[in-house]
Amino acid sequence: MTPGTPPIRPPLAGAEVYEWIALRRVSIGGVTKVDHRWLESGHRVPGYVIGALARLLAGGLVMLVAPGPSAGTSAGTTARAALTSAGFARYERLCQQALRMPAAQFIALCRRFVDGDPDPARSTAPPD
Repeated sequence: MTPGTPPIRPPLAGAEVYEWIALRRVSIGGVTKVDHRWLESGHRVPGYVIGALARLLAGGLVMLVAPGPSAGTSAGTTARAALTSAGFARYERLCQQALRMPAAQFIALCRRFVDGDPDPARSTAPPD
């Protein structure tokens, strides 16, 4: 590495993957919090995303937009999740890291979230 050149970060791994997924979902829109439940387009958010959303909210990377006067429902008060400036910057950095992955590795990583258990370390499913 030459002086003045920032170190090259490895591709996404571990908690960064969940953080990236949560930030992507919030950036697209449709993520809300109804009382203590996280929803995306009216459906419950998976557990691995819930943990990431809670950490991002606590860290100031995601904020809840205050509901309007008519936003309360019989199910509770609804607030929309939105990225803060710091959250947007973090999402961009994670996207740049993800794009440096070899294509096969990136596809395999994404396929876990579509076809199988997103956290194989905690999986109870038998191996293939």
